[in-house]
Amino acid sequence: MIEKHTIEQISEKYMEEHGLVLVDVKVNKANNIKVFFRATGRPACIDDCVGLSRHIEAGLDRDKEDFSLMVSSAGDEGTDTDIDDDNNN
Repeated sequence: MIEKHTIEQISEKYMEEHGLVLVDVKVNKANNIKVFFRATGRPACIDDCVGLSRHIEAGLDRDKEDFSLMVSSAGDEGTDTDIDDDNNN
């Protein structure tokens, strides 16, 4: 199973370089990964989501362990919690 801290570590440098702040990471036992972030000093855009998603995917080995990944701006309401919270790390 992919660990939450692994996603946090992979994301850290990219987020610093692009003015993004990690809000939450959720990973369940089926390796469904959700990453929520905010942009500092500006609204988040689709390019932020795409860039961060590609960066995270490049840091994981799908041949070793399959996963699904969703990257999203946290928005003003916080994070989406419909990932089956009983199975989160």
